[in-house]
Amino acid sequence: MKLDQYFLNNKEVAKKLVEAAETKKKDVVLEIGAGRGFITEEIAKKAGKVIAVEIDESFKRDLKKLPKNVDVYFDDINRVLDEKIKFNKIISNLPSSLAEPLAKRFINENFEVMALLLPLKFFHKLNDPFFSVYYDSFLIGKLEKESFSPPTRTSWAMVKIIRKKEPLFEKDWERYLRKYLYEHPSAKLKNSLMEAIVRIYQSKGKALTKNQAREIISSLNLSLEEPVSAQDIPSVSQKIVQHLSN
Repeated sequence: MKLDQYFLNNKEVAKKLVEAAETKKKDVVLEIGAGRGFITEEIAKKAGKVIAVEIDESFKRDLKKLPKNVDVYFDDINRVLDEKIKFNKIISNLPSSLAEPLAKRFINENFEVMALLLPLKFFHKLNDPFFSVYYDSFLIGKLEKESFSPPTRTSWAMVKIIRKKEPLFEKDWERYLRKYLYEHPSAKLKNSLMEAIVRIYQSKGKALTKNQAREIISSLNLSLEEPVSAQDIPSVSQKIVQHLSN
């Protein structure tokens, strides 16, 4: 077994995974870690096109047998994504070591929904303040360890992840502040907050100068000369939104 991959051996789980993504003929589906094509076959029945990525060329013989609507890439998923391939859905049984790196990578990808098999422990992390800026994550169900070969050592789950719309469009100011601060980790807090608050006012159709934004920030008794820690971003964002709502 390479890359801590547990191969699915339950066909009903594979079918349910494809259903969770509401796969249609108009969809282009990315699969990461195709293995022998066990899940790929089910995706190909429903999707218009499947982009199956597998780094292990020992599976080449199996994957050559897949339907014509499947394009197979024998490469690292990050290199494939660097090629700017187009897809709108992701269906995968992820190697556990790739779950978090890929969840972070997909923040910058344009897609609608992911249906994934992954460690239950990581599903809980998807609902933390960072990932919840970008995703709505839903537990479809927990999986039997024997649904995989070899059986998983820890609890695994089927998860549906929907990409959230941009928070400014949704008028979700607190989520926008978290997003801006997470994406500018090295900036002084006063500078990142100033830019974020000005943009919030602009999205409301209101004018706010940077000097006015500085006055708002200086009244909040925050440590402004250093970058804010990731741990403090939620509380800082809530404090700003409460002040702007007054």
